[in-house]
Amino acid sequence: MNFTSYEFLVFLFIVIGAYWLLRRHAWQNLFLLGASYVFYAWAHPWYALLLGASTLGDYGIALAMQKSTRRNGWLAASLALNLLVLGFFKYYNFFIPQVSAAFASFGLETDAWMVKVLLPAGLSFFTLKKIGYVLDVWKENLKPTSNLVSFALFVSFFPQINAGPIDRAQTLLPQIDAPRAWKPGNFYRAWPLLVMGLFKKIVVANGVGATVGRIFTISEPTGELALAGALGFSLQVLADFSAYTDLSRGIALLLGFETPENFRAPYTSLTPTEFWNRWHMSLSFWLRDYIFFPLRRKLLRARLPAWLADAAPPLVTMLTCGIWHGAGWTFIAWGAWYGVLIVLYQAVGIRGDFNPANPFKRAFAWLVMFAFINFGWLLFSAPSLAWVGRAFANPFFGTLEEQSVALLTFTLAAVFSAPMLLKHWLDRRVKSDSLIHSLYYAAATVVTIVYINSASPDFVYFQF
Repeated sequence: MNFTSYEFLVFLFIVIGAYWLLRRHAWQNLFLLGASYVFYAWAHPWYALLLGASTLGDYGIALAMQKSTRRNGWLAASLALNLLVLGFFKYYNFFIPQVSAAFASFGLETDAWMVKVLLPAGLSFFTLKKIGYVLDVWKENLKPTSNLVSFALFVSFFPQINAGPIDRAQTLLPQIDAPRAWKPGNFYRAWPLLVMGLFKKIVVANGVGATVGRIFTISEPTGELALAGALGFSLQVLADFSAYTDLSRGIALLLGFETPENFRAPYTSLTPTEFWNRWHMSLSFWLRDYIFFPLRRKLLRARLPAWLADAAPPLVTMLTCGIWHGAGWTFIAWGAWYGVLIVLYQAVGIRGDFNPANPFKRAFAWLVMFAFINFGWLLFSAPSLAWVGRAFANPFFGTLEEQSVALLTFTLAAVFSAPMLLKHWLDRRVKSDSLIHSLYYAAATVVTIVYINSASPDFVYFQF
């Protein structure tokens, strides 16, 4: 169910109305759990069976781990359960054709294997939620909950399940277990998030996305088209993904829950580390806490050379990030790109807190980092690494028609960037209760209503 669809609007009105009629929070939780499973199973009911089975598995493992002397064994069981399920659904379609081709070279038929496997929505997100929960229980940073409804709601909470934010058990479970009452202030805080979420998705992301998508279907791109596609996709993916987060946080507020911010002006970053502290923050912090820091501590304890202890953690972490995003060499290259960038910046003494006082140095640092970000998005969005290679090998300028498409994309990116840049400036320079903000939201609402009848494809991160 898409947040921008009419069916979701009806679903949300029914859920919020019935939810706040229930006075006991135990009944609220049970109702919200049922609503979350209806939301998740709407298009493909069998998804709910997978979600339920994996939830029961980690619920039981966490409780068994608390009472067992073989904690490592239970941790291994949980990791195996989650990573095998994630690996099968996410990478089967990538590896099977290659395995089949290898068998065919020996004259062996493998047609029976050639079955497309549909990736369950949100699998990557709720898998990380559950792994983080079990790891925290294993490290004794968290006491496992014995309330199955609470844990199942933590995993399946419908505003987050399809594309995050990846909330931590330490922050979401206490809210699930605490009594909740309707507060009018939550509506006033949710409304700007809902308006901006719909505006960024329906107007900005969809507005530039249609043209950008066509660029990446061209088999022989020119350099100009690749540059236009990269800039356009940079805007599209930011608008699209931050829109989902805004809507998710707004809906959660209407249900009485505080959920984490996921984006903080990432394209203003001066270094790759700063970018990842501002982009998809809940994933970045998950990778930092469960992969980067443990690996770095282990390497430091092993007394390995300092350069290896510095280089290996960001490389491994960002490669893991690329692999998590999907099965494909473009995602792996994208993750490796950021890993190498972090290592190179660190090697020359530029880390995440880099903040030169000289405005010219700041502008140059921003321009360089923004170029690196756009090249990363080119790797991420390209149909293949060969496509990227052809874009650099072909002439920069193409035919008049190709130049027109590139110019159109540059124009669309500039036009649709303007309201987002204005919002960023208002947030930094104008008080939130100012009339100017109200006028901005009113204008955004009107424009969204004008665009709302246009086709609204799924959010970009639904595929991950």
